[in-house]
Amino acid sequence: MVKETLCFCNAQKYTAILLSAAEITTCGPSTQNTCSTSGGHAFDQIIPLASASVTSSSRTKHMPYQVFINHCGQDVKETLASRIYNSLEGTGVRVFLDKTELNHGDFFPLAIEAAMRSASFHIAIFSEHYAQSPWCLAELAFMIEIGETIVPVFYHVEPFDLRWAIKGKGKYADALSEHESKGRIASEELHRWKMALHRVSFCHGYIIKNTE
Repeated sequence: MVKETLCFCNAQKYTAILLSAAEITTCGPSTQNTCSTSGGHAFDQIIPLASASVTSSSRTKHMPYQVFINHCGQDVKETLASRIYNSLEGTGVRVFLDKTELNHGDFFPLAIEAAMRSASFHIAIFSEHYAQSPWCLAELAFMIEIGETIVPVFYHVEPFDLRWAIKGKGKYADALSEHESKGRIASEELHRWKMALHRVSFCHGYIIKNTE
């Protein structure tokens, strides 16, 4: 099976759709674009462009995933993650979101790993309870290891919450300490998670803050 190569223009298109789905209306020029949210869709006119490289007629349930959404379900599954999924799918882009793509009887660890391997564009939504989930952290570490494009979305958290976790500081530090205190996660795996958070905190991404 030949994996689609993600060109720069596709990355721009996917990112534009991501922004529209998040209802972002203003973005700053900084390395991490700080954005506010409102009820408008300023990027609606860009959404149809994503279908230029993936047409609905050629898209089937058996084709490889092009985009993988890494997220904490209790925070964003029914809101931001679903909006991004629906916006991308509406243009014919093949997207993996667990609640819609996993079927009864699927061995989900292997299904999720296969989806991450096939996708050439990963969206990681960092939210308040993200670091409490071993699944989220394990997915993130794996995404970094396979070396594909990762666009971080900092949803009511800041990049330094990820960056400082390795030093025991920031919002995610307590969650990581709790994983350690329970003794269920090997120290090597915890270090792998912390390094993944630290690394992705330097990726160009978007900070979403609700200004309403």
